[in-house]
Amino acid sequence: MRDFSTAARRAGAVTAAVTAALACTAPSGTATAAAAPRPPAWCKAVGALAVRTLPHTIRIDDCDLRGRTVRGNGLAAVVPTDGTSLVAQQLHTNGGSELAIRVDRRTGKITIRTRSGRVPQGRPRMARAAVAACQDGTYRPEPASWPRGHTVQWHYHSGGAGLPQAPIAKGVSNMVNARTDCVGGGRFTPQPNVHESYAGQTNRPPNLTSGAACGARDRANTFGWLAMPGASRNVLAATCMWFAGTTMVETDMALQTQGRRWWTAGSCRPGSYSAEAVATHETGHVLGLDHVSGSQHSDLTMAPSIAACDDGAATLGKGDHAGLISLYGGR
Repeated sequence: MRDFSTAARRAGAVTAAVTAALACTAPSGTATAAAAPRPPAWCKAVGALAVRTLPHTIRIDDCDLRGRTVRGNGLAAVVPTDGTSLVAQQLHTNGGSELAIRVDRRTGKITIRTRSGRVPQGRPRMARAAVAACQDGTYRPEPASWPRGHTVQWHYHSGGAGLPQAPIAKGVSNMVNARTDCVGGGRFTPQPNVHESYAGQTNRPPNLTSGAACGARDRANTFGWLAMPGASRNVLAATCMWFAGTTMVETDMALQTQGRRWWTAGSCRPGSYSAEAVATHETGHVLGLDHVSGSQHSDLTMAPSIAACDDGAATLGKGDHAGLISLYGGR
């Protein structure tokens, strides 16, 4: 038995040596461990990525955008790393723009889309006259909203420009409490089953960059004033909304102070914009209402534009109220 075991061991050693020799002489393309696939050409390793160069739907295994900045349609945002998704909205003097990023960990995919709304200049042939706000029942929901009965707690950031808090607080209240001039009493009934609560002033600015880009969420809802010198010159405000599934989890709203004249009280000076009207519009996004585009809907609060010295958006139209009731029911 001892002699047989020794022979077997010698045969095994020869076999191992032959196998090793064959491995050394095998062509490089037959390596046992396959090399990791290269990322697509559009998946640059560093820097922000332009939406126009990206596929509409991206497999995370092909290009993991989480934590990366994407830019498109004049907006930018950091793709969430915590499994949430986001929508970035900007309100311009002549329209609005949107960047939506949905992260689906279940399917391992990220979906990106952009959308714009513009106010027609003059009276183009196909433009339709605006329907009166009190008769226009149009609305468009965002991908997410707060739970019914939820209280949105928000902090105020002064931005250091000496602008007041009051018009922003009024704008939040206008939307939550369905303020309108369409009916007697100044409020639609029923009022939506959602609430707001002021949580105090904070030195921490809204979660937007100087270029009006949405950063990584900080789990606080912050509304206020912010200098955004890197934003497009016609930007009035920007709002970022993070959500999980169809449930909102954080919102941040910033009104632009850089190069912008604001109407906050008294008579409007030419070229100024109503802070209360803009804050009311942005609170619509906070609560889950999207822009309603088209010249025929331009009298609604959620139309994607507010003109200088126009405070009409501070009071809701029929569609603005209908959208809130569809999301939250009545109280």
